Amino acid sequence: MVKIVARKCTITRSQEFEKKTLATHALNVGVLCGHGCLYCSTPAILRTQSKLFPEYDGSAFKAFAAGAAAVDPTTPDRLGPELAALKPTDTVMLSTLTDAWSPEAQEFDLGRRCLEKLLRESKARVRILTKNAAVVNELDLLAEFRERVILGLSITAPLSKAKVAEVLEPRASSIQERLGALQAAHEAKVPIFGMLCPCMPGVADRPDDLDEMLDMIKPFAPEAIWAEPVNARGPGLRLCQEALADADFIAIANEVRFIRGQREHLDYTARLIGNLNVAAAGVGLKSLLKILVYQDGEGFRGDGSSVIWLKG
Repeated sequence: MVKIVARKCTITRSQEFEKKTLATHALNVGVLCGHGCLYCSTPAILRTQSKLFPEYDGSAFKAFAAGAAAVDPTTPDRLGPELAALKPTDTVMLSTLTDAWSPEAQEFDLGRRCLEKLLRESKARVRILTKNAAVVNELDLLAEFRERVILGLSITAPLSKAKVAEVLEPRASSIQERLGALQAAHEAKVPIFGMLCPCMPGVADRPDDLDEMLDMIKPFAPEAIWAEPVNARGPGLRLCQEALADADFIAIANEVRFIRGQREHLDYTARLIGNLNVAAAGVGLKSLLKILVYQDGEGFRGDGSSVIWLKG
């Protein structure tokens, strides 16, 4: 089900994404993405916004479980004076909460329409993050403004575990399709950044998994590579565990179940940081690595040189 929502906000300043060194501003085309990624933490962010989902008893969790998506088709039409106020030093992230190329966003051509407005009516840079290979439909625009755009498609699993990703991200493009989109953009000389997120246990946290994933994106000459542990907020880990078990990925389901405890999640995050550092160094990409962690770093004893601590 696609729910149409009416919003007043368009481009917003984002201190969180500025701290992540990804962007200064955010532009979202809705409030709930239709890719259905089971680990998604957006429903937890929306848990107090009961007026958005009256048909689901005011619960974003129930809306997500029902496969609902909430999109605002008027988003590009409402972009106005704030565009002229953006400076060349600003970077707008398209998007931070939802995906501008998710199936419901494509119905209204929201990714293209927002991107064109941003590029033609502002001086800001635009950073695109998506899990949908349909972004290649905008290759002409991306190439025309290649000095001001940078493209990333989230890589959430090595190709050897692509079937696992299909369980966790049921309506997103496949890993192979995302790599194809990155290849097409690279051939068109569109700048690329890497995004390994989330690095799920049993899927994208072991040294061999990370070696394979970094080898997958290295040919695209990424300007930087961000990586992040899976967020423990909300019911996402439980949903992932259940879906993986139903799909007969029992061992991976058990690894996800194990990190649902607070201490276990901290230990998993520390191991992931170490494995990412080693893997990136092994392929000569350590200087490009940025690991996003929602902790303050207190008590961490490993190599934190690539970590951006997002709390504290």
